[in-house]
Amino acid sequence: MNRVILCTGGYDHTIKFWESSTCLCRRTIQYPDSQVNVMCITPTKQYLSVGGNPHVKLYDINGNDSTPVTSFNGHSNNVTAMGFQNDMRWMFTSSEDKTVKIWDLRGKGTTRILTNSTGVNTAELHPNQSELISGDQNGNIILWDIGKEQKIETLVPDGKVPIRSLSLSKDGSTLVAVNNSGKCFVWGVDEEGDNLKNKQSQNQQQQQQQQQQQQSQTKGTNINEEKKTENEQEKEKEIEIEKENKQENTQQSTSKQSLVSREKSRFKLKATINAHETYILKCLISPNSKLIATTSADKTIKVWNLDDQFSLSQTLTGHTRWVWSCVFSHDSNYLISVSSDHVARLWDLQKGETVIHYSGHHKALTSIALCDY
Repeated sequence: MNRVILCTGGYDHTIKFWESSTCLCRRTIQYPDSQVNVMCITPTKQYLSVGGNPHVKLYDINGNDSTPVTSFNGHSNNVTAMGFQNDMRWMFTSSEDKTVKIWDLRGKGTTRILTNSTGVNTAELHPNQSELISGDQNGNIILWDIGKEQKIETLVPDGKVPIRSLSLSKDGSTLVAVNNSGKCFVWGVDEEGDNLKNKQSQNQQQQQQQQQQQQSQTKGTNINEEKKTENEQEKEKEIEIEKENKQENTQQSTSKQSLVSREKSRFKLKATINAHETYILKCLISPNSKLIATTSADKTIKVWNLDDQFSLSQTLTGHTRWVWSCVFSHDSNYLISVSSDHVARLWDLQKGETVIHYSGHHKALTSIALCDY
């Protein structure tokens, strides 16, 4: 199946599937439980995973039924990120409830819990499949050993300024993170260390698989959603980010980068970019590892050149409210963004302009998922 899968979701409690080239909506799924925070297409392109507050649901992409195939209950607050192990054995989800959970997709149970000291805003699975990197509300970027459920290393690039988003290149050699003060940080990751970790983790992954098969299915806890109007929910997220920023202003650390739990860091800071004047909501490395996109509350998207000393390649303007997220096309020539202005835009990066508008939602758009290969 080579057709393009493009989905958008947000605060109007709907998920829309689009014909990417014609901007026609071909399917709408109601998501009544909460707003849609994050979406992810499985490696098999069979399911769409949707994270809200606090549930995670899987929908059949090729079917017409709006009922989820399965639900994962266990978080107690907003789900902020998710992803899948390459062979679809397990899924990870992060949440503002201070945890990252690993779910066995065969048994539908939580197999491992990474417990953090504060809410987790973002998480990415390392290409070696045995490690995970998270960013939290206290400004920490943490490298986790999933099998041992332990922290390997912690980066604190800008004191207690909350980390909003992070992205890893496909080969794991570059890490990008952004925060509430508008800064973008770029690290190189020690390849020798990663290769060693890959070799060491092979036996560990096999042991982990055996443990997962033996563990019993855990019972999820159903959480009653707070009684709020849609407008209150949409505004609450923006207020929450502003509160985080006020809190960190009173708790600034003088250390620009500190490391714990490791004698020698695998991360080497390559650049600190003052990318935006206000909150950066999303950062993303392109599939070809040549570009970084940052979206912001300043209503713009900026594209940075990794091959040219992280110089600003272009600023994309057109959205009229906060730009929450974006995704690159597989060839890295296009970018699709979603905004609180209810619209998704397809940008031609060579021309630096919008070529298609996806209109149909009537509340803020906060999430997008794309598979075009």
